[in-house]
Amino acid sequence: MKEIGLIGLGNIGGGMCRRLLERGIGVVGFDLSPAATKAAAEHGARIQVSPAAVAQQVDVVVTSLPNPAIVRDVYLGEQGLVAQARPGSTLIETSTIDPNTIREVAQAATKSGIRVLDIALSGEPPQAILGELVFQVGGPDELIDQHLELLQVLAKKINRTGGIGTAKTVKLVNNLMSLGNIAVAAEAFVLGVKCGMEPKRLYEILSVSGGRSAHFISGFQKVIEGDYGASFKTSLALKDINLILDLANEEHYAARLAPVIASLYSDAVGRGLGEENFTSVVKGYEATAGIRVAESG
Repeated sequence: MKEIGLIGLGNIGGGMCRRLLERGIGVVGFDLSPAATKAAAEHGARIQVSPAAVAQQVDVVVTSLPNPAIVRDVYLGEQGLVAQARPGSTLIETSTIDPNTIREVAQAATKSGIRVLDIALSGEPPQAILGELVFQVGGPDELIDQHLELLQVLAKKINRTGGIGTAKTVKLVNNLMSLGNIAVAAEAFVLGVKCGMEPKRLYEILSVSGGRSAHFISGFQKVIEGDYGASFKTSLALKDINLILDLANEEHYAARLAPVIASLYSDAVGRGLGEENFTSVVKGYEATAGIRVAESG
């Protein structure tokens, strides 16, 4: 593990970059964002001009990208990783995308003598920097074992999910639960405040009660402080819930709650809250209730 390629140097990718460098593993990186590449370079990454330039210099490339369309372009374009990577290379895809896209990538890569691991990750930038992410990993056991040392640098827990596409499936159904938890918490919390509960006291009680979730505990402390700085943007939440709806449609599965959850995040983005944390769905309920949770504390 002298050098690892890393394409996508944003919040999570940038955190993984720092983690690798701090552990003495070189990073050959690329991102379209000048700010992201500058930050990575300042920590010691060697920045390249394209994904192809990264793939031509290393045997392992990790990607952390925004959406399926960009993943397809980075992997399957004429200058993409499948066409430009060294024979025998391993491509490790960690983006939140649909299972069919990663299967398409893996099939194309196999024809070119390149191997793929399907990874879905849980965690936020601070966990990425500390190597405390959780990885769901799909792919052959022998390939996972071959790269286990690298995976353990980046993640505190590694769950093997099965074949290619299974990690992305786990990620999407987990995100359905997470986004639903926050949507329900927003409705319940604003109702409690509307009924006269003091927000800080309500949070203290709910955070140790049966309805709590990890995202409620971490997110609603900031909500009552009026802090919507994004660890996970509302626009990305909307992207993910739309991927979930697409997956359900492909499987002819009659999702009932997911469309309602999608409408809440769509409304928040429509209110101009896309760059705020996904807890911003609270603001729609505040507007309806005629109160502001943070101001009531």
